[in-house]
Amino acid sequence: MGKWKKSFRSLPPRISAEMEKISSPNLKVLAGKEVSQQEVENGVYSHLGLNIDTLEVGKSWEIVPASDCGMRSKRNLDGWVNVRRDLPKFTKYFYHDIAIYGDATRNGMMTVAIPREVYERDEYPPYLFHVEISVKEHLKNGLYGIVFSVDEVFLRGSSSFDEDLFFAVNLLQETTGVSGVVAAENPDFVFSSVLNWEFFPPGNLEAVKTSLCSGNRPISEDTVSERLDLFEQFNPLQYLRGLGGNDYYVGAKYSDDLVVFENLKYGNALYVLYDDWEELSKRPRSELLKLRTSKFDRLVHVQGWETRFAVLMQTNLEARGIRIRVGRNIRRRVR
Repeated sequence: MGKWKKSFRSLPPRISAEMEKISSPNLKVLAGKEVSQQEVENGVYSHLGLNIDTLEVGKSWEIVPASDCGMRSKRNLDGWVNVRRDLPKFTKYFYHDIAIYGDATRNGMMTVAIPREVYERDEYPPYLFHVEISVKEHLKNGLYGIVFSVDEVFLRGSSSFDEDLFFAVNLLQETTGVSGVVAAENPDFVFSSVLNWEFFPPGNLEAVKTSLCSGNRPISEDTVSERLDLFEQFNPLQYLRGLGGNDYYVGAKYSDDLVVFENLKYGNALYVLYDDWEELSKRPRSELLKLRTSKFDRLVHVQGWETRFAVLMQTNLEARGIRIRVGRNIRRRVR
């Protein structure tokens, strides 16, 4: 990477001034830069996939910066956590696999939920922002005009607007050496970041899948089918599809305070959301996924996550007076 300023402690006055001139409520983090062929040959931008083969006018692509590009890039990929010892503890369930009657060989394994008192945690999930690179021009001075941007629309009315925009500005600065903001007026881009939900009644899963996958955005039908099969085991009241900005969600509602969903763009975790669903359901992704940890559970897609999800759902449904029988494709016993 080049030797440029890596981050800002506060939003630069230049960018604040740019924002004051923009009347649009939707902003995008974007900046242009003149780049020499020698810089590219020397690997200054290799972390963004910009090399002598991709340095061609008209080419464009996007990439999630590697965690070794800097602190923001690492947080963008992994997220981060602040433990709130200044707040009271609450009950949280943890899940463990144990041998049935002490003999796994004979009786198999089971997953149990164990309650513990824990501190609130300000858990910031990974933004997973992509940096977009577009080779726009070959200038008369021999340099190339490159446009760098972050693949997100930032809505001024969002309660997390300031921190989300500041993070994106620093991410672009850290990885490219330039930063700026513009109105989100590119017709090829999704303008609104407000999350809107559509609900579909349960029933024939193929019909539900067709409804969820309809529209102009390409989504993974295989992933939708897998999630519907998983959700169906717990008898949802409704299925749901969420659209907002560049995000596409699929989920299921089991009660007014128990909703499960996954962001299909990123597909790295399943979220189980509890209180205040009606109010929270309209929030942009950046706000929705930064709630207090007592308001949701996040199940990262590592080995065994489906079983943990089954135990979590049975625990929550029984707490609400709802008893169900787990589907046969969950191979382990749960209680």
